[in-house]
Amino acid sequence: MMVKTITCQHVYNYGASLQAYALQHYLESLGHDVEIIDFNPWFHCDRYNPFWMSKNAIGRAAEIIRILPFLKYLWCPYKAYKGGMFKTWGRKTAFEAFEKQYYRLTPVCYYNSDELRNNPPVADVYVAGSDQIWNTFSENGKEPGYYLDFGDKSVKRVSYAASLATNAIAEGWSGFVKTKVEQLDAVSVRERTGAEILSGLGIENISVVLDPVFLLSKDEWSRLAVKGKLYGLKPNNYLLVYDFLGNDDKMIGFAKNYAASHNLKIVSINDFSEHIYADVNVNDAGPLEFLALITNAACVVASSFHATAFSVIFEKEFYTFNLVGYNNSSRMQDFLSAISLQGRMNPKDMNDPSIDWHRVSSLLSLLKDKSKEFLNSNLS
Repeated sequence: MMVKTITCQHVYNYGASLQAYALQHYLESLGHDVEIIDFNPWFHCDRYNPFWMSKNAIGRAAEIIRILPFLKYLWCPYKAYKGGMFKTWGRKTAFEAFEKQYYRLTPVCYYNSDELRNNPPVADVYVAGSDQIWNTFSENGKEPGYYLDFGDKSVKRVSYAASLATNAIAEGWSGFVKTKVEQLDAVSVRERTGAEILSGLGIENISVVLDPVFLLSKDEWSRLAVKGKLYGLKPNNYLLVYDFLGNDDKMIGFAKNYAASHNLKIVSINDFSEHIYADVNVNDAGPLEFLALITNAACVVASSFHATAFSVIFEKEFYTFNLVGYNNSSRMQDFLSAISLQGRMNPKDMNDPSIDWHRVSSLLSLLKDKSKEFLNSNLS
């Protein structure tokens, strides 16, 4: 079958890139002709654009720039510099190299839902992929394209592991979500919490499935991981920190104490600014380096769903923390509860019992079978 997927594939985020690749690769392994819809709405165009300003920007600077637009070309690069954009510019090159080698994109790039409706990609099935595509506290969840609101009505529409990411729908958006999701032929979400939210809207027959990264085996990911740089680090000689915002003192304190007690270096893989508590700051890592750094770490401490997911895939010691200031921790909590590792979330100390990977593998195997069956039955 000709399958077109849509997700957040070009946002310079490790998890977003790897889950987009995973769904494409798995569907291809089933014999389908698969392309990722090259969809780049305005709110995904800021990460490495030093002149970008949100059309919804507020504050004194935004007010002045609306009066004197030329000041945008002074203020925005300054703000980008202060935010660490240029220090991590090497990430941009690494991500784009990964996308060029591993993505199969539609030949047409779409920048808004109107373009998708006016010139929809041809397919037998549309699949709204994983990641936080239905998070209404971000622009993703307010974007009709992520609910497959385009194309001929005869095309089958399926969501796979779509994530609402939070414990509730943003005020005023429940009707929008209900109307859009009801139009789909088959619905699956990534979190139990998301299924409960949709069920509360009166939507039935919702499946809870695993993130696409779990559709691939450990060996498949390991073959990619060996292609990533390790920056001269010795395997199992460092604690990897993926501290997205650097604003959680509990997470920082835990990482420092763990590293000291286990005689490990702290290595930080950075999206934005460097972290002064790390011994090594990696600023230019792409998705392959992300995999390499996780699989060779002695332990992973992160505020990231996908750092947690790959720690489980590679069977690494790990601890997960909420992302402070964001109401999106349900995605980590639901996943860890499903594999009986909820104690690894927001730990107070590092004295948890060792992880029983055999038990985890057994639980994951059942969830993988259910997830693959959902795709197999709805893409046949």
